[in-house]
Amino acid sequence: MPETLNTRVTSLEESMRRAFNAIESLTEKEKRLDDVLVLLTEAQIATQQSFQETERQFQETERRFQETERRFQETDERFRKTDERFEEMGNRIESLVSAIGALLSGKPV
Repeated sequence: MPETLNTRVTSLEESMRRAFNAIESLTEKEKRLDDVLVLLTEAQIATQQSFQETERQFQETERRFQETERRFQETDERFRKTDERFEEMGNRIESLVSAIGALLSGKPV
């Protein structure tokens, strides 16, 4: 019976050694997983910050496009008014030239 007890103790010691090795291995893997989780979290934060910056830049671009569109509309309006003034001036010059021509030829205007 002592041999059987020795055999059982040896078997239990071997089982404990394997259990401790498994626990140690799991502990190392858990630490590596924790490290990877930290890296993934940092990467996610950096990605979110990049998306926020990209969104801010898109909003700024949109604001500038709207400002440019407003300026184009103002420029178009100024050109339209200038064209109207030139047309009016052309009509006045034409009338003036016609009046001068009539005056020189002695005909009433």
